[in-house]
Amino acid sequence: MRVVDRFVDHGAPLSFRELCARVLEEEHDYLILDLDKTTHLGRNLGELLEWELCAHEVYGDSVTGRPIRRWFSGRVLVDWTQPTKAVRYLESGARRWAPAGMHYLVWGKLAARIPWLRRLAYNRFGPEPTTVVQRRPQMVALNHLATANEALLHKLARQVWTRNARDQVITREDLDWIRARSPGIEIILSSASPKAMLDVAVEELGADRATYSTTERINSGRAKIDQLREICPRVFDPGVKVLGITDTSYGEDHCWTEHFACVVDINSPTPFTPIVTQASPIRAVHSAIVLTREEQRRRSSGDAGYLDTRRKGRAPTERVDLDREALHSLLGDLLAEINRLAARMPSLPRQWEGALALTQLTETSRALLKRSPL
Repeated sequence: MRVVDRFVDHGAPLSFRELCARVLEEEHDYLILDLDKTTHLGRNLGELLEWELCAHEVYGDSVTGRPIRRWFSGRVLVDWTQPTKAVRYLESGARRWAPAGMHYLVWGKLAARIPWLRRLAYNRFGPEPTTVVQRRPQMVALNHLATANEALLHKLARQVWTRNARDQVITREDLDWIRARSPGIEIILSSASPKAMLDVAVEELGADRATYSTTERINSGRAKIDQLREICPRVFDPGVKVLGITDTSYGEDHCWTEHFACVVDINSPTPFTPIVTQASPIRAVHSAIVLTREEQRRRSSGDAGYLDTRRKGRAPTERVDLDREALHSLLGDLLAEINRLAARMPSLPRQWEGALALTQLTETSRALLKRSPL
């Protein structure tokens, strides 16, 4: 393992355009963007599309097409003015989601926060537990979405997009600005959400194309890299300049550091580590707090409390910009400890080789970095 050539924590919150002015070069050939929780703060649009379909099947357009209170981050819609339908909605949702939801709660969300449970997740699901655990609820959603016609899903996806406009972090105007700054750049969305949601996202943002999940393949983790290689193999050619931007929630996009020279995590609970494998092409890692449309509006109006209340523990900090020498001075002892762990990899079962060498050590480095001033 080694440290990257440059690590930047951009500190104080900024707009997406301000961030791109710092990290995007005119010569960049591709911009790879995640969707869920990247284009919108804290919003998994593909998941919300599934909940939108659940509500539409019970209530119809009479409810889903108008403003009404929703619970659990916009997922659950209970209209008590129609009690019979509301009960049917809750019953059908419980039947569909209770088993998969409880499984994901324990092995996904709680395991991400509790160290001993995270260790059990590695033992139970292998070197990439998050990807495995997410697959169960993802398949429940995709199989349900496959029962609806394309026109309906497109309509519901647009409703989801429009309803969450206040939380939008990246806009069409931002991508237009990027094209003016970097003529010829191709912008690709890469997401685990279903096709209907990506179709709307491409239209709304003005992206060039997208990769997405189907019932045959979940487009998350390393599968994103495989699909990008299929639709645009030039992305991985030597000398091609690629910028990858994602929230990489639960570390699902950490493998991007093994394929791109520059990555940026935005609004991330699990940012990229500045420690990578020797074979990695990565040179620069950036981390930033990027404002939503609503936060930018509040800031411009002089509101001192403009940050969204969901940004727990992400108070503005000073900008940190460290080169390789500074990183090595700061993290040298930790890097040596990680490499001692790497030396033990050959003694592990064969099925854990390769993927675990990256994933487990990256997890370890993240934990170790918490002890450093970085």
